[in-house]
Amino acid sequence: MIYGVVEYFSIDRVLKLVRGSRAFVFIGGEVHYGRLHIPPRSGGGFEVFYEEKGLENITTLLAFYLENYRETGDAKFLRYAEKLLEYFKRRGILPEDFTLGQVEINPWAPPSLVSRKVYPQELKNLWMILSFVDFMSDEERRARWRRLAKLYSPPLHRRLARRLENSLSYVKDKVAAALAAQTRVLVGMVPADLSKTLEEAEKKVVSGALTPTYDALLENSIGRLVTVRFKDVEGEEKLYQGVLCEYSGSYIYVMDVDYRLQLEARVEGDTVDAEPIIAFHGFRLPLKPRLHVERAAGKVKVANNWDRPVKLEKITGDAGDVQVGRVLRPGEAVEAQDPGGSLRLSLEAALEADIVWPRSRATVVGLGDYPAPALLEILRKARALAPLGRKGK
Repeated sequence: MIYGVVEYFSIDRVLKLVRGSRAFVFIGGEVHYGRLHIPPRSGGGFEVFYEEKGLENITTLLAFYLENYRETGDAKFLRYAEKLLEYFKRRGILPEDFTLGQVEINPWAPPSLVSRKVYPQELKNLWMILSFVDFMSDEERRARWRRLAKLYSPPLHRRLARRLENSLSYVKDKVAAALAAQTRVLVGMVPADLSKTLEEAEKKVVSGALTPTYDALLENSIGRLVTVRFKDVEGEEKLYQGVLCEYSGSYIYVMDVDYRLQLEARVEGDTVDAEPIIAFHGFRLPLKPRLHVERAAGKVKVANNWDRPVKLEKITGDAGDVQVGRVLRPGEAVEAQDPGGSLRLSLEAALEADIVWPRSRATVVGLGDYPAPALLEILRKARALAPLGRKGK
């Protein structure tokens, strides 16, 4: 009971905001998409449950139930397989004419996968937890805008609750001392196993369960435009802007960010499709910027036939890299030196997103707009410096 209560309230307050939502988890060299499950007592770990169309190797799952049915004779395994097959057909995951007779029990087949567990020891490899607005449902978009509206103009009860949380952080030492004293009294009254539990629970509570991490330099930026420095997956340091929604000792949550996704296109003809440089699991990214490529007289011309702008960073060939660094809006083209041989295009596509960044990888550099008092002071000075005859305008 003690552990259950303490661990529930010690879930990171940023992760609480995205718990249960659908998101892309960038970890290591992969991206996993699904619904986030963050259980208590997980030590900061969580699980990503794939959406239906993102399930991997589902025929292996059917084969598992069929094999159990043949080995045990228990009809429940056959019913599981039949109901799953019917469900997958109805959802368009398997073709209508697919039958259980086509399922092959093969020990060398790739295993089925319906989720990805992220253990606490893996968090050092976590880049970010990201939700692209383009791939949200209408209901998710409405909930997002309600959250943004509350950030811009928080209601009175929310402002009071926030001040109470921040006040608790100032008395953290006294709370710790009181808990320690109470624990020492209880330790002498209970068996050794329970006393150890009480001591560990005390440490967890004091370290952040009751008193969220307070950072004065971030607190005054909640609901404001901020600039974030982040070393991205490909190793490049970038600056992003967005609205700071929340922070904790481990994460910052920034909304309304134009995230620049790294793409790559291999030129094998005059029309190429760009793909993300990082492997996606649980989701087929419906994002294929189409480019038209022409090569002639030692030059290569690249035109953007997509309905969004893309940035062509460089063209790679046998002679090395040719830096371009040009934003191509729909219908625009750019010409560069042809490095020869098989060409590879490196691009960026900007997508609006809400992002949870680990504080070990991302830093809030500063505000991107003036706070109201500073803005009013600037406007007052501007009026004072206005040319004669224009005062008050």
